[in-house]
Amino acid sequence: MNLDKTVKLIRYIAGIPKSFYVNFRLLPFSQAIRLPIIVSRRTKLRSLSGKVHLTRVRTGIVRIGFSGTDMMDYTYQRTILKITGDLYFNGKAKIGVGAKIMVAGKLTVGKNFNITGDTTIICAKEISIGDNTMIAWQTILMDTDQHAIFDETNQRINHDQPIIIGNNVWIGAKSLILKGAKIPDGSIVGANSTITKSFNTQNSIIAGNPAKVIKEKIQWQH
Repeated sequence: MNLDKTVKLIRYIAGIPKSFYVNFRLLPFSQAIRLPIIVSRRTKLRSLSGKVHLTRVRTGIVRIGFSGTDMMDYTYQRTILKITGDLYFNGKAKIGVGAKIMVAGKLTVGKNFNITGDTTIICAKEISIGDNTMIAWQTILMDTDQHAIFDETNQRINHDQPIIIGNNVWIGAKSLILKGAKIPDGSIVGANSTITKSFNTQNSIIAGNPAKVIKEKIQWQH
């Protein structure tokens, strides 16, 4: 066994006690006993009063706080979980080192979901992410402004709005995906882009601030 595999094995073993706690807090006993969720020992648990829902139950099908890129420092970067709402996993998922996942509403992720690391997801209302979607580092997804804004008649003008991300989507590093965003199947979101509205053209490159479609009829490989 090479050094990288040995280090990874040690990290998985070190995470077993916390993984037991997370599984039995978030899942029914019949699922929790199989440890479908494996979390790093360096994962900060802010709150686990919500629920996780799995369409498949297999040991380690969801892994949180392990993978990442070479720029991620496992020793110092902490993954954060705050689940007070409902989190749905429809298959295999990898959430990398330094990710911050905060779910008060309903967050759904498809199969083969991958966050490379250091990404923030804040779900107050609803965020839906399709199959085979990859999110690069330092990206933020947020379906809320966090603070209410009122007009002169005391009516709120910035209600939370769902985010919908299709299948086979690649979101580039440092992107900002805000409430009301819709990203169609097969899309690539260019690095450092800001998405604030609905796009409908599949298999396109969406980039810029504000974002626009800059290339159509593309394909990309994982």
